Amino acid sequence: MPDKQFNTAGPSRPEDHYMLNPLARVDVDDVLALIEAKRYFVLHAPRQTGKTTVLLALMEHLNAQGRYRALYANIETAQAARGNVERGVGAACEAIAMSASIYLNDRRLDEWLAQHSRSTHAESLLTRLLAHWSQLDPARPAVLLLDEVDALVGDTLISLLRQIRAGYAQRPQAFPQTVVLCGVRDVRDYRIHSGGGDIITGGSAFNIKAESLRLGNFSREETVALWRQHTEATGQVFDEAIWPELWQDTQGQPWLVNALAHECTWKDKALRLNRAQPVTLAHYWAARERLIQSRATHLDQLTDKLREPRVHRVIAPLLAGGQALWDPLPSIDDVEYVEDTGLVALRPQMRAANRIYARLIEQVLGRDVQAPSPTA
Repeated sequence: MPDKQFNTAGPSRPEDHYMLNPLARVDVDDVLALIEAKRYFVLHAPRQTGKTTVLLALMEHLNAQGRYRALYANIETAQAARGNVERGVGAACEAIAMSASIYLNDRRLDEWLAQHSRSTHAESLLTRLLAHWSQLDPARPAVLLLDEVDALVGDTLISLLRQIRAGYAQRPQAFPQTVVLCGVRDVRDYRIHSGGGDIITGGSAFNIKAESLRLGNFSREETVALWRQHTEATGQVFDEAIWPELWQDTQGQPWLVNALAHECTWKDKALRLNRAQPVTLAHYWAARERLIQSRATHLDQLTDKLREPRVHRVIAPLLAGGQALWDPLPSIDDVEYVEDTGLVALRPQMRAANRIYARLIEQVLGRDVQAPSPTA
């Protein structure tokens, strides 16, 4: 059987990847209490943090209990429609129907769309689809987990939020008992440009949200425990001197933790072919440099963010060694946007989120920045 690997792309699967228990990263009791109370809520976190893995695990957990019908759906394909509501809402509905077919072995949503999509206005298509789904099995209320919601743009996003809000009063008999919106940003922080030129906030378009849950990074202990799964599986050991460096470099950011481990245990061919050879601190340093210089997709996306004026305005204090030189003062929306990307941490003081992101900022903006202290 081939070795498991550290995952750097897409949701983690226990048969293929080293991974921590996804449901340990959220307070499951709180989540179940929100569902029991028929609440709609948000789960948000920076990209490559493990949101999809958590949602898939939550779907499996709820369905295994047998009390609810839970469905995960990624609606990112609707992004290409931008402000075209007919195409965008149609794509979102098709993604939900396809997910029901894949995860629940239920093709009835596909059949309903084939029969009704052309005769139903896009502005009510999602509401009617979810109402139909919810009434198929009244004994088991529906729970919908929507991923990549904030990838949608303009009037498509406005319509999706408002159609979910329109059905809210009919839950759970004729609408999902709970809808979870997942993305990088909290829905209250959405600033949506409508086709008419107006800016509509997510909070006004979706004022039924009860809670916002933020998925955090791994703890120091979880970071080490994840890497040690490789030792347990293969016998290959890591130099203990790696752990302080790993924490400083990543602060537990899940993608970085996995990417550095992948560089050490898989991309380094000598270490991959000889599991009896220990991974030394020198191996780790070399892996870190390869990762930074490779400009992997995740790091490249962050590089693009650094070139946005609103991001540069907020990061300006980092370029001055932490002294606030905001002129003009950035908006709260800009500050929260940059924090949501995961590039910076704002508490207890503003700094780069980890040492690797500090290096990235230095490379792109050409100045030293404040990184986490050795005791952070």
